[in-house]
Amino acid sequence: MRQTLFYLPHQVGPLPLFGWISWGMLGLLVYIAVTWFLYTRLRGASTGQSKGGNGAQVEPTHWGDQVFNWGLGAAILGIVLPMVEAKVAAGTADEIVIGLPVRGYGLMMMIGVLSATVLSYRRVLQLGVPKESFVGLVLFTVIGGLFGARLFYVVQKWSELDGETLAQKLWIALQFTEGGLVVYGAVLGGIVGILSWAIMRRVQPILLLDAIVPAFFIGLAFGRLGCLLNGCCFGGICETATPSIEFPKGSPAYIDQFETGRLLGLHTKSSGQSSGQSSDTGAEGEGAKETLEVTSIDPGSWAQKQGMQVGDRVRAIEIGAVPVDVETQASLVRSHRAPPLEGVVRTDRGSFVVSELPTKSLPVHPSQIYASITGFLLCFWSTSIKGWASRPGLVFGSGWLVYGVLRFIEEIIRVDEAGQFGTSLSIAQWVSIVGILFGAALTLWVFVRPAKLEPTAPLP
Repeated sequence: MRQTLFYLPHQVGPLPLFGWISWGMLGLLVYIAVTWFLYTRLRGASTGQSKGGNGAQVEPTHWGDQVFNWGLGAAILGIVLPMVEAKVAAGTADEIVIGLPVRGYGLMMMIGVLSATVLSYRRVLQLGVPKESFVGLVLFTVIGGLFGARLFYVVQKWSELDGETLAQKLWIALQFTEGGLVVYGAVLGGIVGILSWAIMRRVQPILLLDAIVPAFFIGLAFGRLGCLLNGCCFGGICETATPSIEFPKGSPAYIDQFETGRLLGLHTKSSGQSSGQSSDTGAEGEGAKETLEVTSIDPGSWAQKQGMQVGDRVRAIEIGAVPVDVETQASLVRSHRAPPLEGVVRTDRGSFVVSELPTKSLPVHPSQIYASITGFLLCFWSTSIKGWASRPGLVFGSGWLVYGVLRFIEEIIRVDEAGQFGTSLSIAQWVSIVGILFGAALTLWVFVRPAKLEPTAPLP
């Protein structure tokens, strides 16, 4: 796990890297965009529409795509990046700006997007989409996917987001490079982006979706490696001889195991749940904040050394950072070290302070690695489907079907999501069920219909 790989410095010499320099580069980009716009317009006016090798009319470069692409890049460089620099004691007189963090999660996302773009290029052009319009399709897909993934997460986790005011929560909601993206949200958002672009360009949507399915899978594969670096989407405690992984102090898996008592040697069950759901699995249910009853204690553990006994009732298990001064916080951030932590266990027999915490979590199933391998295999499988362009919907439908099944199984070894709608099934498993039914129905419909000739010219 390595959430932050390194920091780009706040300033180079006397100038801030994301201040005057960024605005100067913004001006350069605007100049290039205007120049490119005028060039393409004048070139289009002088040459008009020319005929391609097959006699088809070839349109000049669409200037709207170019202005949109350059404008988006300029906005990211000149406005967004300066806003997301890491700060300690932000908004106070003691504020210290660390620099622009390069997150492991964000880097893997970028590699995934680039790989998906390269993979989908030939498949999309095979449908007759002009090269000049491909970048616009990529942007619509990526922006739609990011928006959907983050929106799905924010809606699901709104009550858990940091911040006391609505403005603070919304700002936290924008920090997507630090994790908090939901795959199914990305799928749905990406589909909306693709459909929007297809309607604007009058391209057959279902074939376009077929062409991009492998790109989604390779993006998923790299995205899950990002989850590994970020520490999210972790698996349950591994108590067998199967492969496992341990996460450092302060990681999501570590915090989860501490708050359920497993890291301290406690095995408990919620005395407030009639179902008797055990916290041994690390699951967080609606009764996670209710009184827990100790059912067993690991020999030699912290809990045994403190004299805790079977039958004790645990009212709360809390963990938090020990307060330190601003300079120390900045030093910890720059050196990628976790802040000092301290915990407390409140029981019906008193409170116990946990000052000497374990240095790492208990071994867990490497669910992120399993999911990444699955993504690469699905990418290989979906690209090997022959004649996909003659059967619109085949890759898209079968992709939903196969991924839905594998994702449902994946959720069994993950413990970072609670059951929904009064069941033990996570929200991802519910969406998987819907995806399986939809994919099966679409795949069946594809094979019932007769095959069509593969497109060799731009679609109407």
